[in-house]
Amino acid sequence: MKNKNSFIPLGLVAGSAVGVIVGMFLEASFQGFYIVMGAAIGLLVGSVAHGFSNKN
Repeated sequence: MKNKNSFIPLGLVAGSAVGVIVGMFLEASFQGFYIVMGAAIGLLVGSVAHGFSNKN
């Protein structure tokens, strides 16, 4: 049976964490923007990694 693990949720969580860390060091009024952009970039990276890992 194929492995059902996905990189997409991992990318979302990692991207959000990076957004929080970046937001702590940059302007605080854009904290929500940094979290959303981190999650979006994490989603993109997770989707690409998932596509490469499932290539048969």
